[in-house]
Amino acid sequence: MLPPEKIASILLAERLPLTAFIASVTRDFHLAEDVFQEVCVKAVGRAAEFETAAHVMNWARLSGKNRAIDILRARDGRYVGLSDEMLAVLAEEWPDQEQANQMQEALGKCIDQVTPNNRELLRLRYFERRNCTDVAAIMGRKIETVYQALARLHKTLGDCMRIQIQNETSS
Repeated sequence: MLPPEKIASILLAERLPLTAFIASVTRDFHLAEDVFQEVCVKAVGRAAEFETAAHVMNWARLSGKNRAIDILRARDGRYVGLSDEMLAVLAEEWPDQEQANQMQEALGKCIDQVTPNNRELLRLRYFERRNCTDVAAIMGRKIETVYQALARLHKTLGDCMRIQIQNETSS
């Protein structure tokens, strides 16, 4: 059995990947943070049930997913997110903290390489969470141009990240 301090340590070390997983269910980072905090409190209270770090993380992903869906159903009357099958695939394939850190570092390097105009596009769309119609209006572009630019950016960043990670692992 793991002591409550160890469980808290495990969950805090995996905070970003776990919150990102929950955000894939909620589509709302702030709600995902709230759910993460609830999961942490619940896990520490159930410390006697956990035997390994993997057990804690598997439980936390499942508990977080279920709590997020419950909140969304209570708020919206229904859940219209990812299917249970897709969430199960995500839970199995979700990167651990080391992989997440490596991916985050690679993404940072790749974002540094894009043009200021494309960084602004990313900031508006993903950090300010604006829809593409708003982004197009703010940037004085056609919506189709914004969609095309985002698609190119996704591909460019994905390719760049793969190269960065491959270079890091081979050196």
